[in-house]
Amino acid sequence: MQTVFPVGQKILLVDDTLVYDGMITGDGVLEAVRIVRTSKTPIKTLRITSTGGDMAVGIEFGYFVREHNLDVEVSELCFSACANYILPAANNVTIHTNSLIGWHGGAKQADELWELSVPKKDLPVFMAYLNRLRIKETAFFGYIGVDQNIAIYGQVIDNACQIEQKSDGWYYSVEDLNRMGVKNITIKGSGLLNEIDYKDDSGLSDTTSSNSHKITSCLLENVFDS
Repeated sequence: MQTVFPVGQKILLVDDTLVYDGMITGDGVLEAVRIVRTSKTPIKTLRITSTGGDMAVGIEFGYFVREHNLDVEVSELCFSACANYILPAANNVTIHTNSLIGWHGGAKQADELWELSVPKKDLPVFMAYLNRLRIKETAFFGYIGVDQNIAIYGQVIDNACQIEQKSDGWYYSVEDLNRMGVKNITIKGSGLLNEIDYKDDSGLSDTTSSNSHKITSCLLENVFDS
């Protein structure tokens, strides 16, 4: 049996900005919360780069962002749980030049999709957990006033670009995000990237052996015309 250990996060304060670089994990978010709680300087901004991570932890991180009225800046990448729960909770969102954003599913996605990734013998226990996670996710999106389907539109509308282009995820136009309840978005540069070679080396003292991998995302158009 292979044991996989996630790469550590890079979490620090720069003036009034919390920098979070790495996967969204329980210990990483707890460290981030502690840093903000003990800071003598009020924190106004979360600058994040993340491939995503634990969904339940991502939801709690999203609550933290909303309760502290934080602006969110994306440097390079915000994918999966980062896009699901951190961006929608922000007071303002700034996406820096040459960044990739990607959604690729949430707790509400069809059972059949979950069954593809969960061993059959583990399904009864997993489905009990998933039911609790769905309740948690629904409450979160209700609290922040954002359409919960933001996490799954790319799986349920006709002619979804992720299926046609076989990309890892999808992203939305600013107009569609506004219609879902995600406001105050600034995209710097010429627009979002469709692919990025991401090297997850946060928290490593020696980055020479850290390999990059390609992450792809496509623009899901005409969401509300489907």
